[in-house]
Amino acid sequence: MTNSSKKNLTSIFWFTITIMVILSLICSEGFKIPITGPLMKVEITNNNVYILDVHCKSADDNIGLRALKKGESYRWQFYVNFFNSTLYFCSFHQGEVKKGVFDIYDAIRDFKRCTKCTWMAEIDGLYGFSDKKKPIPAAVFYKWLK
Repeated sequence: MTNSSKKNLTSIFWFTITIMVILSLICSEGFKIPITGPLMKVEITNNNVYILDVHCKSADDNIGLRALKKGESYRWQFYVNFFNSTLYFCSFHQGEVKKGVFDIYDAIRDFKRCTKCTWMAEIDGLYGFSDKKKPIPAAVFYKWLK
């Protein structure tokens, strides 16, 4: 092996090691580089006379269970992930009655629809409103199971 070939192999070796170290740092939990999309806000308001139990989560975050009285809201915010695959879903119950499980924020559907995604729980279902598109009628609707 010639001297020039050894230098090329050494350069390739150190380049590969450098790339592997950078990738492991980016992917590690202890050293997070904020490679994210925009900040999104979600709000769910109960407009029913009954208490509506709402439990929301994503693949990474369990936001928790809230019991919403009439007029109360459940709010949270998050950054859309780099791959634009962020998904939050919520289950809805009225006491023991399961009302349904619905996608409340789906980056593919909602990224262009809203930066503040507002949901209203009504007697017949869940209405999702857009802060980017007019007119006011709901852009998304889920009907309650019961």
